[in-house]
Amino acid sequence: MRRTTKQAVTSTIPEPSTSAEVDSADDDMVNVRRRQGRAVATRRKILDAALREFATQGFDGATTRSIADRAGVPHGLVIYHYETKLAVWQAVMELALGELHDQFVRTVDQLKGSDPEVVLRAVYGDFIRMSGARPELGWLFSYEVAGQSNRLHWLLNRIRSQDLEYTLDLIRQLQAAGRFVDGDPAHLHFLFIGAATRIFGLAPEIEHHVGVSPFDKDFIERHVELCLSLFFRPSTAKPSSARVARKRSTQ
Repeated sequence: MRRTTKQAVTSTIPEPSTSAEVDSADDDMVNVRRRQGRAVATRRKILDAALREFATQGFDGATTRSIADRAGVPHGLVIYHYETKLAVWQAVMELALGELHDQFVRTVDQLKGSDPEVVLRAVYGDFIRMSGARPELGWLFSYEVAGQSNRLHWLLNRIRSQDLEYTLDLIRQLQAAGRFVDGDPAHLHFLFIGAATRIFGLAPEIEHHVGVSPFDKDFIERHVELCLSLFFRPSTAKPSSARVARKRSTQ
């Protein structure tokens, strides 16, 4: 008869972590989150500086080193996060387009179900206010549309066409009701953008002749009303109704 021997079974259940090990893991997680937070803050600092640099110097005039200087960070950090000037520019444009889109969506969502004129007045009014608060966005686009380049094609392919189509549909509805000037909706839309934003690129001249900065809040509100009056025909939907409706929606 063959004799068998029983082998001892070794337990694979891990030993419970000590409090010191748990504390160490927590500290590691905190440190990781801190590093991630610093990296996000650094990237945003670089992009804010790059926006200003590209807006004032253009793509060709800006450099990764000048962006680093404006941001107040080592040049190596710009290269570490983005590698090339083109990558910085693309990140800046994505940020700018995102800001415009987010503002558009907020305005439309707040006024869902409202009269088309109220919605369009609010969309256009908020666009002008944002252009006055962030004139670099308009300057940035102006540099790129001045000529043909691969960057321009890249940019045009990323502009959200659904936002434009929604706006043009509002214009068509108002034209059918006799509440917006006649003409090709796309032509009128871009004509409005030009009238609304160009003034912020002429700030020194405006201030010299008009006696007030175009970035003054009261001036911007007058500019909003004047621009809207050029395109909207008189109706029962008053210019201020958009702002009243939005205040009610947030209460």
